[in-house]
Amino acid sequence: MAVLYAAAFGGFVAFSTYLPTYLNDVYEMTDLKSAGARTAGFALAAVIARPMGGVLSDRFGPRVITAISCGGAAVLAVWMITKPVMPWLAGVDFILMAVMMGMGAGSVFAWVAVASPPARVGAVTGLVGAAGGLGGFFPPLLMGATYNEATRSYTIGLTMLVIAATAACLFTIFGIRRTASAQ
Repeated sequence: MAVLYAAAFGGFVAFSTYLPTYLNDVYEMTDLKSAGARTAGFALAAVIARPMGGVLSDRFGPRVITAISCGGAAVLAVWMITKPVMPWLAGVDFILMAVMMGMGAGSVFAWVAVASPPARVGAVTGLVGAAGGLGGFFPPLLMGATYNEATRSYTIGLTMLVIAATAACLFTIFGIRRTASAQ
């Protein structure tokens, strides 16, 4: 659960932190108000999607919703590599990425509640939440380190996101033992 929350919530934190820089570097958006407004829209979409992830997990199961959110983030990162046209196509990509990450954060916490021993839910949620914070720490460092100034591209960093999100999706589907309470 900690790995999945690091991917979902950590990804949200990382994008929220790094999006103004990304917009400036890739789309030459030097107006801080515009970059800030787009970043606020990204954060708002993720915040709204988080309880949706929990509700959908209650209905369809947290494994399914977590897999969809991780797989969706991988697909959207591939789209982001193509540098969709700003503002509309790129905006749709960023908002959908926020929705996937927000839903993933909600579904992982729904999963923690049913998969953890009742006497340990508090400790487990504390550890999982801490992992989310750590998950948000490393991606901005990687994005900055892999930025190609000549092509104004974050292809390497985004490819790493595709790999991480795909791995999280596959881990969700195949790597976590199925229990009766988590079905």
